[in-house]
Amino acid sequence: MPASHRLRTPRARAGAAGGNLRAVGDLEQHFLTDAAALAWIVAELDPRPGERVVELGAGAGTIAQALSRTVAPEDLTLVELDPRLAAGLRSLFAGTRVLAEDWRLAWRRLPPPDVLVVSLPHALVPAVLAAAAEAPPRVAAVAVAVDDPPRLPSGLTRTASRPLPSASYAPPQPFDGVAWVIRPAGLGRDDRRAAEH
Repeated sequence: MPASHRLRTPRARAGAAGGNLRAVGDLEQHFLTDAAALAWIVAELDPRPGERVVELGAGAGTIAQALSRTVAPEDLTLVELDPRLAAGLRSLFAGTRVLAEDWRLAWRRLPPPDVLVVSLPHALVPAVLAAAAEAPPRVAAVAVAVDDPPRLPSGLTRTASRPLPSASYAPPQPFDGVAWVIRPAGLGRDDRRAAEH
């Protein structure tokens, strides 16, 4: 895989100042751009007014852009390690908190989210899920480049999944992936909300 790859998708160009956004290969940057997959993730997450929504590994902002149609800027936090991408996110999402740091630092500083999106490399997903299990979000979506699901910590369960062909990403990934929806064990899509009232 080349060290960098110019994105040529309409959504990526919209997210990149001047269309010059380049993915850095050693950070495993592949941005989900498939409109149907993005819509499915947002529908499964079903973010509600006032819920804290956090995306770890926000990249070019394609998932954030889909979320921003239903989530108020002040309720959305984007975490992105690459400072260049974080700067682009700040210019795209006025009023949204953007943290240019490792997800572990951000996780310690942020209040537990109601809705979590994980767009990090597969190797980091088990640690994220372990951290999330301590104060489970109402729902989480994990988009990864392999279809072998990570072992879920006690208290979390997968409730839905969707294949993500390699062409769903820009640049295309070398293999297919999957998006999973994860919820606290024993709670369906609307059960946690009802339990909180």
